[in-house]
Amino acid sequence: STMTRIHDLTVDLAKAGKTCKEIKEIVEAAYPGQSLARSTIFRIIKTMKEGGDVSDKRGLDTTKTVRTPGFIDAVRIAIESDRKLTISQLVECHRASRCTILKILTEDLGLRKKGDSWVPVNSKKTKIPTEDIKCEVDVPDDDFDPEPHDRDDDFE
Repeated sequence: STMTRIHDLTVDLAKAGKTCKEIKEIVEAAYPGQSLARSTIFRIIKTMKEGGDVSDKRGLDTTKTVRTPGFIDAVRIAIESDRKLTISQLVECHRASRCTILKILTEDLGLRKKGDSWVPVNSKKTKIPTEDIKCEVDVPDDDFDPEPHDRDDDFE
């Protein structure tokens, strides 16, 4: 990535003995508007002089720290106590992002919003196939006249 190239260039310039100001100017010329912060350049120079690891470690920590089993259980207990809780209420209560709460509800707990309640995804109303329904139909007698009669005729 571009940020890794910028980081590597900064490290190479620091190894060549360049000052923070010189590194900042060279990197800014090579990558306009994308130079590292002065504090980052100072840290790289200091770490390198102390013999430490100056490799770019951004993006290497992929551990999940928010969606822990304990946190998922806390959200599950809250939803079980009130299925009508909104994501905003859960965000406020548990101090987590909307995205995290939504992932816990949908991916970890297998819920979806139906109306104003959270319900399990596999909880669908069973539709009864129409061919299984038996109903009785009154069959009219043979002398049934489908034509409507006037009311006056019926009362003569």
